[in-house]
Amino acid sequence: MKIKSIALLGTLIAALLSSHAGADVVTVAQVLPLEGSIAPSTRATAEAAELYLRRVNEAGGVNGHTIKIVTINGSSNADTASQRAAEVVRQQHPVALLNYYGSSRTAALIKSGVLDAAHTPVIGAIVSATQLRQSPENRWVFYIRAGVKAEAERMVRQSVTVGGKRVAVLYQEDAFGEDGRDKSTAAMQSLGIKPVLTVPLETKAMGAPSLNKISETVLNANIDVILMFSDSVNVGGLLKAYRERGGNALVTTNSALSADELVRASSADLARGVCVAEVMPALDKHDTKLTRAFVADMIAVGRPDLAKSTTALEGYVSARLFVEVLRKISGPVTGDAVRTALQTRGPFDLGGFELKYGLSQFEGSQYVDIGIIGREGRVLN
Repeated sequence: MKIKSIALLGTLIAALLSSHAGADVVTVAQVLPLEGSIAPSTRATAEAAELYLRRVNEAGGVNGHTIKIVTINGSSNADTASQRAAEVVRQQHPVALLNYYGSSRTAALIKSGVLDAAHTPVIGAIVSATQLRQSPENRWVFYIRAGVKAEAERMVRQSVTVGGKRVAVLYQEDAFGEDGRDKSTAAMQSLGIKPVLTVPLETKAMGAPSLNKISETVLNANIDVILMFSDSVNVGGLLKAYRERGGNALVTTNSALSADELVRASSADLARGVCVAEVMPALDKHDTKLTRAFVADMIAVGRPDLAKSTTALEGYVSARLFVEVLRKISGPVTGDAVRTALQTRGPFDLGGFELKYGLSQFEGSQYVDIGIIGREGRVLN
C-alpha cells in the first residue's frame, strides 16, 4: 500500500523541493492520529512542525540540505500506527520521525523493532509515562517534554501550597494515569500528607451517570484540591458535573490536557481557574526567544490560531530541534548520524529552552511550570 498524506496541509512540499533542485533532500516523517477527539491537538502539532520546516527551506535549507516532510494519519490503534510507521520508514526512508504520539503507540513502535531495524530515531515522542520513558529496550526514541514524575511533583507543590491538604487524585485507568497517581502520591508523602481519595476514570469518554457519581463522591469528601491525570474530554465532563453541584476545590491537571478541548467539553466559564501543568515555555509571557520566534513564525505564515496553541509549540520545538541537530552533522545525514548528534553534540539551546541528551539519556527536559486558564479559555502565567 502506498503511503498517502491524510487530511493535512500538503506534506511533500513539492514546490519547495523544485526550487532547491540542486540541494540534498533529507526526509523526516510524522505519524500521528489525525482523527477523533484528539485531532485538533495532533493536527496543531503536525502543522506547526511542517510550517517551521517550510520556512527553513524557504531560507535556503540547512548546510545544503532541503527538508522534505511526510505526514500521515497514524491511527488511534497502537498496532495499526506501528504498521503505518513501518510503511513510511520503508517507502520514504526518513532520517527521523517527529512527534510520535501517545504512550501505547510509542510502546508498540519500540516493541515492533521497526526503529532498530531501520536505525530511525524518533524526535519528540509525546509521552509522559515514566516506565516507558525509562525503558531499557529503547535505543531510538528521544523525549522533549518532561515526564509524569516531574509534572506530578510540580502539581503537588503548587496545589498544596495554594489550595490545601485534602487532596483527591483522579486518574485515567491505564499506564499513564496510574503513573500519575503513583508519582503524585509519592510527592505528597514527601510532604507528609496522603490523598484523601484516589478515583480511577475510564479511558473512553464517560457518560453523565458515571461523571455525576464521581463528582458527588469528591464533593462529599470535602476536598481542597483535585489532581487529574486524564484526557480533556473526561476532565471537562467531571469539571462540569462537579462545579454544577457546588464544588469549589482547586483543580489541577497534567499537561495532557488541552485548554481548548477542555473549554469545548465544559465551558469557558467552568474552565476558568483550572491549573494546568506546562512542559513548554508559556506563550503569553513572550519571555524566551523560542516563544517569540514561534509566535512570529506562525503569524508570518498566516496561522495566528497556531500561535496560541501549546500543542503547536510542541511540534514546532521538535522541528527546531531536528534543524539544530542537522546543523551539527558534517557528513551524510542518516538515522545513525541524527542519533549520534542528539546524544553527543548537545546541549541544544532553542532560545531559552535547553535540551540535553546522552548515550543512555533519552529525556531532554525536566521543565514544568503551572499555568491557569483565564476568562477567554487561554492558559495564563
